[in-house]
Amino acid sequence: MTKFIVRRLLLMLLTMFMVSVAVFAITSAAPGNVARNVLGIQITPAQEASFLAQNGLDKPMIERYFSWLVGTDWRARAKVGLAMKRIRTEDGFTEWWAEAEDGSLVQWKLEGESLIARHRQPDGTIIETNDDGRWQIKDPQTEITRLEQFQADLEGNDQLTNDDRQALSRLVGEVIGILSAATTPQSQEALLAALNGPESELTALRDPQAAAKKQSLLTAAEDIPSKEVFIQALAVARALSAPTASELTTSDMQFLAGQINRAAVKMKELDPEAALVLQQAYDSLKAGDIDSASLSLAKASAILDRLTGNLGALTYALKNNDYQQAASLLGDFSATDATTLNAVQLAALVKTLQLAGEAFEDADPRISESLQQAAANLEQGDAAAAQAAFEQAAASLSEIGYDIARSDAAGQARVGRTFWGVDGQNHAVRWETGSGEDVWVFIQGTGWKAYSGGPAEYIPLQKGLLRGDPGISLRTGRPVADLLYIRLRNSLVLAGAAFVIVMPIALVLGIIAGLNQGKATDRALSVGGMMFSVMPEFAMGIFLILIFAFWLELVPGATVFGEKAPWQKPEMLILPIMTLTMIELGYVLRITRASMVDVMKAPYIRTAFLKGLPYKTVVMKHAVRNALMAPITVIMLHVNWLLGGIVVVEVIFGYPGLGSYLLDSALFKDFNAIEAGAMILVVVAVVTQLLADIVYTIINPRIRYS
Repeated sequence: MTKFIVRRLLLMLLTMFMVSVAVFAITSAAPGNVARNVLGIQITPAQEASFLAQNGLDKPMIERYFSWLVGTDWRARAKVGLAMKRIRTEDGFTEWWAEAEDGSLVQWKLEGESLIARHRQPDGTIIETNDDGRWQIKDPQTEITRLEQFQADLEGNDQLTNDDRQALSRLVGEVIGILSAATTPQSQEALLAALNGPESELTALRDPQAAAKKQSLLTAAEDIPSKEVFIQALAVARALSAPTASELTTSDMQFLAGQINRAAVKMKELDPEAALVLQQAYDSLKAGDIDSASLSLAKASAILDRLTGNLGALTYALKNNDYQQAASLLGDFSATDATTLNAVQLAALVKTLQLAGEAFEDADPRISESLQQAAANLEQGDAAAAQAAFEQAAASLSEIGYDIARSDAAGQARVGRTFWGVDGQNHAVRWETGSGEDVWVFIQGTGWKAYSGGPAEYIPLQKGLLRGDPGISLRTGRPVADLLYIRLRNSLVLAGAAFVIVMPIALVLGIIAGLNQGKATDRALSVGGMMFSVMPEFAMGIFLILIFAFWLELVPGATVFGEKAPWQKPEMLILPIMTLTMIELGYVLRITRASMVDVMKAPYIRTAFLKGLPYKTVVMKHAVRNALMAPITVIMLHVNWLLGGIVVVEVIFGYPGLGSYLLDSALFKDFNAIEAGAMILVVVAVVTQLLADIVYTIINPRIRYS
C-alpha cells in the first residue's frame, strides 16, 4: 500500500506539471488583450506596454512560465546586488524589500530625477533619504549614438522654438565631445566632473514645474472625455479607424457601442439626423461590423466637432504630447460657425466649454479662464469676443507646450544614468534618467502617472509556485494565494455541506430502488432521479429562488457575506446547497440503482439465496458492499466537480467560491489565478481517487495494491 500511495503522489506531481504547462500555453495563446481586459480599451499603446512590462507579460512564454514556477527573487538579487525579502505588513499586505548589508530593509523611488531611498524602521515607519550616489552612467559609446540621433532630430522638432533648438544642439555637441574624449576608462567621478558644465546649462533650460504641468494637461485630456459623451464618440471613431481596429474583441465592441448609444440618446434633442447616424453606428457595432460603424461615425464627426469645439481632437493631441497641434486646434475654432447653431445646440457647446475650463484649472488658470470667457461670450452671442478668448487660450497652451518640450528635450540631452533597485509596487526595477522618453507607470490605488525617464525594465517579484507563491492577480493586484484561500474555503463549505447531505440520501435511495426493480418505488425514484439529474443548474437555482426567496420569502435569494465566513450566515447557504443536492441526488441515485440491480443478478447472490441465507443478510453482507464500488468512484470524481464545476450555482447566487473566481480570472486572462486554481483541482482529483482506492480495500478485502 505504501508503494501504491507513493506512486500516486508521484503521478500527481507529474499531472500537475503537465496541466500547468497546458494551462499556461492555452492561456497565453487565447485571444484577447490582458492589458485592455484589466484596464479598459481606452489605454494608450504606451500605457499598454508599461502594464505588460510591469507584470512580466512582455517576456517569452517559456521565461514567464519558469518565473511563475521557481520565482524571480533570485534573478532580482543578481541585478540589485542585495537579497530580496518578503514581509507581511500589519494591514495584511505583502511587500518586497531589498535587504541592505546591515540587515535593514530598503526600497527606492524617483522624485523628478532624484533617487530617494526608503528605509523601513523596526517599528514600520519609513525614513526617506537622497540616494543619488547610486546612479551609474550608462555606456559612453551607446550614449554617443543616442545623442547624435537626438541632435539630428532637433531640427524637425516643431514643439521647440528656433532659439531652443540652437541652444540644445550646441550643448549636445559639447556632451558628445566629452564622451568621445573618454577613450580610456574613466572613473564615474571624473566623467561626472567633466559633464558638469554643459549639464548645468541643460538644467537651467528646464522648468522645475514642467513635469507637473505635463501631468496636469494629461489629466485634463482624460477628464474632459469622461464628462462629455460626444468626445467619447469621437474617440470611438478614431479607435475604429486605427490600424488596430481589427484586434477589437466582441466585449470591446460592446463597450464602444455603449458609448455611441449614450451619444445618440443625447443627440436626439440636438440634431435628430445626426442621432440617426449615431444609432446606425451603434447597430453596426452591436453586430460586429466595424467598417460600417466607422463610416457612420465619419458622417457624424463634423457635427460632433462643432458641438464640442474641437475638444475631441485637442484631447487626443494632448495625450500624444503634441502641444502645438492642440494649441492650433484651439485657436482655429471658429466662433462665427458656433453662432449658426440653434439655441439647444449652442447651450450644449457652452456647457462643454465650461467643463473643459474646469478641467484645465490645475494645468493653467489662464487657459481655464479663457475657455470660461469664450463660453460666456458665445452664450451672449458675441462671436468676436469668443474668438479672441479662444486665441488667448491657444497662446497660453502653446507657451506651456514650449516649456514642457524644452524641459523634456533638455533632460534627454543629458547623459543617461541607470540603477537597479526595488520599488514600492513589488518589482525589481532598472531606473533610467536622461532618456527624455515618457514612461507610464500604473500604481495600484492611484492610476497612471507619466514620468520623463523612470522605470526601463521590471522584474515582478515572487517566490514561485514551488515555494508556495503563485504570484499576483492581474485583475485585483492582490496575492493570488490570499484570495484563493478564501475562495477555496468558501467552496469547501458549500461543496462539503452538499456532499454530506446528498451522498447518504442518494446511496440509500439508490439501494432501495435497485432492490425494488420494476416496482412502483423503483419507478418513482428513477423518474425523480432522472428529472433532477437532467435539469440544468441554472434552472434549478432560479426555480428555488422564485419559490423560497420571492414567493415564500423564507430565505435570502443571494449570498452576501462581506468580511464574514459562510458559516456565520448559514441562512444564505440553504438555497445553493439545495440546488447542488438536487442535481447530485438524481445522478448518484441512478448510478447506485444500476449497480445494485447488476449485483442482485450476480451468480454469487443467487448462490447465497439457494444456501438459505436470509434476504437481509444477503443484501447487507454481500450485495450492498459490492454495489457501492461504482457509486464510490462517481462520488470521488464529483468531489472535484463540486469544487471547480459549481460555477453556475455560484454565479446564480453570487456566491464567492472557487468556481466563480476561476471564471472571472479566465475572462481577464489572469493566468496566475487560473494556474493556481488548476493546481488545486489536480490535487483534489488525485487525492480523492486515492481515497476511493483505499475505500475499495475496506469494502472488498480481496482488493490489494502493491
